Amino acid sequence: MHTLYCILGRTSSGKSSIAKEAAKKLNMTVLKSYTTRSIRPGETVDNSDHIFISPDDVEKYKPNMVAYTDRVGYCSFATKEQILNSNFYIIDPVGLYTLKLKTRDIDVRLVSIYITTPYTTAEERAKKRGDYDSWKQNYAAENDSFSNFEKSNLIDYRILNDRSLETSVEKMINIIRKDLNKNNV
Repeated sequence: MHTLYCILGRTSSGKSSIAKEAAKKLNMTVLKSYTTRSIRPGETVDNSDHIFISPDDVEKYKPNMVAYTDRVGYCSFATKEQILNSNFYIIDPVGLYTLKLKTRDIDVRLVSIYITTPYTTAEERAKKRGDYDSWKQNYAAENDSFSNFEKSNLIDYRILNDRSLETSVEKMINIIRKDLNKNNV
């Protein structure tokens, strides 16, 4: 059975940076989801978590979608093939709920890792990357979703990202190794 680590965290929690570094050190892959959002300042097609498409292209992927999330002004999604060929997937709670439903008949084990960070730290990161206004809108929009997720029983592991990137990466690597050993993978 294939294991997919679903990485969740509010906007600017550090989830992408942590997942990318952990994947690199573990020789694993991070799924690049499709998105209709614009490229952020400093972001490139090569360093992004996404494959950028136009809103008109979304329809052709619908038959193979297993996760889908509407955001403020754009959407993001992944296909079955991407899920089965990746080890990490950076996703939000709504996407995870959809993924759990759509993968019931697929030979995949979903393991959720929730990354939290203090609000002021996330706010500083958004200002540094130049998308503070968009961040603020998304943070408010995702608040109910993450508040409900935090109360759910869908969180397998948690990482508090309040120290260095390296510390959080090591936390994630330890979780992955522990999980793989526990499940004899």
